[in-house]
Amino acid sequence: MAFKTRQDRLPYQTAVVTEQLYPASQLLSELISFGPQPNKAIVGGNAFAHEAGIHQDGFLKERTTYEIMDPRSVGVPESKLILGKHSGRHALNQRCADLGYKLSKEQLDGLYRRFIAIADSKKGVLNEEIVAMLEEQKSNAAAAE
Repeated sequence: MAFKTRQDRLPYQTAVVTEQLYPASQLLSELISFGPQPNKAIVGGNAFAHEAGIHQDGFLKERTTYEIMDPRSVGVPESKLILGKHSGRHALNQRCADLGYKLSKEQLDGLYRRFIAIADSKKGVLNEEIVAMLEEQKSNAAAAE
């Protein structure tokens, strides 16, 4: 991948089909009954995952800030934003948009307070939990009217 991502400095070619690196790693994991460490470059589960708020914000603004290669170039379907206690409003708002919700600043602030309370007690917050919070917030707003 160094040859492929840094052609400006390493102008060499190989016959490696880089899009098969991740699938090959997954196959090997199945065959030997364990996979690479999560923090392993390129094929580890966290290689294209972003959990820290500053990383998520930078990633959302300019993907190449934190990813020098496209995950698809090694066979990983896509990058992941892991929403947890270190996530910021930008990442939460983006996830809500991805789930089909457009929030006002006030709605986002209210959701964020609830999100952080839940995220502090667990590793990551699932999409289903975010949707439940959004729907509850919507119901509470309708009842208040």
